[in-house]
Amino acid sequence: MVNFETEPCDGFWDDAARIRTGYLAEVPTHLLVMKLAEEVGEVAEAYIGMTGGNPRKGVHKTVTDVLDELADVILSAAVPMVDLAGGPDQASRYLARRLDRVSARETAGVPAGSSGWHGSFIAPHVLLRRDDGKVLMLRRHNTGYRDGWLAPPAGRIEPGEDVLSAAIREAREETSVTLHHDDAVFCHVMHRTAPTLPGPCHAISDYWFTFDRWVGDPRAAEPDKASEALWIDPASPPSDLIPYCAQALAAIGRGEAFSVRGWAPEPTEATAPAG
Repeated sequence: MVNFETEPCDGFWDDAARIRTGYLAEVPTHLLVMKLAEEVGEVAEAYIGMTGGNPRKGVHKTVTDVLDELADVILSAAVPMVDLAGGPDQASRYLARRLDRVSARETAGVPAGSSGWHGSFIAPHVLLRRDDGKVLMLRRHNTGYRDGWLAPPAGRIEPGEDVLSAAIREAREETSVTLHHDDAVFCHVMHRTAPTLPGPCHAISDYWFTFDRWVGDPRAAEPDKASEALWIDPASPPSDLIPYCAQALAAIGRGEAFSVRGWAPEPTEATAPAG
């Protein structure tokens, strides 16, 4: 076991940005990407040296050497990520989303006989509602999920956020409007499942909030993720509204605070087992 003092990597992406604008300022992005191959090779070289894989050299590296090279790979990847993502904040969000997807792959199957708590992911959803009752939807674009379909501003919770704060942040990022906590009206939660959803439960709890007031002109503020913003009648939604969103709007219209989707139906009296 390696003993070393640890400190949290607070400001990691800001530090990566400083490296980019510092001694790597003149290096083109494509060369930074290609440099990763060199760094990976140095990891392999250090590991061979630690395990004595080269009989001629024997054991001449330590686990610390391997860790140093692995850290260099991470840093070498982070610097061009800042470029390609559009800045340290965007790179941080991208990595968080990617980690979310990869970790879901690793835990997709729950071993037989396993025990413990298995939670659903939480997704905040925002309904901006005009005086005429219409609500704002975004047409998804280039996301890999339901592209071309309509959905409200929505997203995921980031570390340190509660669900309402995440909803307000997502609305700002996706529509450029400013919302206030005091104007939020909780209107619905849907617990849905599907084989493609992440985590061991393959489930998400969608929290829906309505806002009748905001600051700014709502628009599709992330053109790489949404091609347009438009107002729809929630009582008569278009056919290209994502189905779970259509179900949620219908439930909200009926004043229902809770719904489920995708789960096996509860047994009726005719099908319930005896006893």
